[in-house]
Amino acid sequence: MARRNTGSIALVLAGGGARGAYEAGALSVLLPLLEERGQRPRILVATSAGAVNASFLAANAHMPAAQLIPASLALWESLNWGEVVKPLISAASLRRVAGYAGEVLGLPGARITSLLDSAPLRRTVRQHVDFAQVAENVGAGVLDAAAVVATSALTGRSVVFHDGLESPPDDDLRGIDYVATALHEEHVLASAAIPALFPAVRVPEPRTARGWYFDGGTRLNTPIKPALALGADRVVVVALNPLAPGRSAQLAGPRRPDALEGAAEILIGILEDQLLGDALTLASINQLLVATRRVTAAGKRRVPYILVAPSAPDSIAQRALRVIREHYSGALAAIGAPDLALLTRLTAADRDRAHAALLSFLLFAPEFARALITLGREDAQRWISQAHDVDDLWQLSPLPNA
Repeated sequence: MARRNTGSIALVLAGGGARGAYEAGALSVLLPLLEERGQRPRILVATSAGAVNASFLAANAHMPAAQLIPASLALWESLNWGEVVKPLISAASLRRVAGYAGEVLGLPGARITSLLDSAPLRRTVRQHVDFAQVAENVGAGVLDAAAVVATSALTGRSVVFHDGLESPPDDDLRGIDYVATALHEEHVLASAAIPALFPAVRVPEPRTARGWYFDGGTRLNTPIKPALALGADRVVVVALNPLAPGRSAQLAGPRRPDALEGAAEILIGILEDQLLGDALTLASINQLLVATRRVTAAGKRRVPYILVAPSAPDSIAQRALRVIREHYSGALAAIGAPDLALLTRLTAADRDRAHAALLSFLLFAPEFARALITLGREDAQRWISQAHDVDDLWQLSPLPNA
């Protein structure tokens, strides 16, 4: 039977494709410290790439951080394009192109389900995540709950699949439904099914939620609210976008942006706005309760939080640009890594940071993973070195740059 939501620390991991290596880097600093303080998270809630990380953590939650962290880092440092997506130039790719052309022309039966084939990701998840062990860790009380978020292709609502704890009431205001179930690879793959790029994923169980799903990041990329609904009294958030856009001396520039820069701006803007809104709401509630000297009021409660995110708006894009120029641009790259070299040409990712930002979501490459792991570690250390409201680690009030 599901345990009641009695309150514990939750780890919230955001989505962002290949940027997920940043989370592994941040957690390599945070988890050992939290474990040492007796504050290791017992609720895991994640979306997309975060769902891959969270399911790996849930399957290994019985291990001490000293053993878990190296395995998590090794997963990302060894991950390459072929372990996530099938080759761009292949018979299957030609069939997808033909399907797209046929659908545009209105040919009977012609249909394209995605631009890329993410079948290798299923094998990778299956290889690295023992879902039977996830259930065992939840059942044994090592974890209170493990949850991943996907978006229903039918309703457009966020569906939180969770193993452990009672399902909270569905949240109609935010469009969030909760489904208790044993987690399997389909739930994680559905959470990571980037719309248009990756095909939607059919989730067979439980029967009440059976159907097709897209990436949870389209609606709920940083699932802080589900973590609170599942009973967390503290939250650790690792995000893959800065808390707020940076400032410039100029309000606008003279150069006309192209369509690729526009696509990157839309994608990053959506993810940033979700994170900023959730963080500000959490901090505002905390501030109100502190001001009135109350711990709870009107169903709200103080929730100390840790929030690790890139400090600069283009810090990830800068590292992507450097990696792309050094390893995936030019004739030699086309020989050694044809898929990423082709994507670099198609997105002009070696031109500047704006174009590199778009490819960074699909830059599944060990060199990029290592760069992001280092960045995640640096940002986690920066949080730890700063003064905070609770025990010099946890924050109640808004962050200065929020």
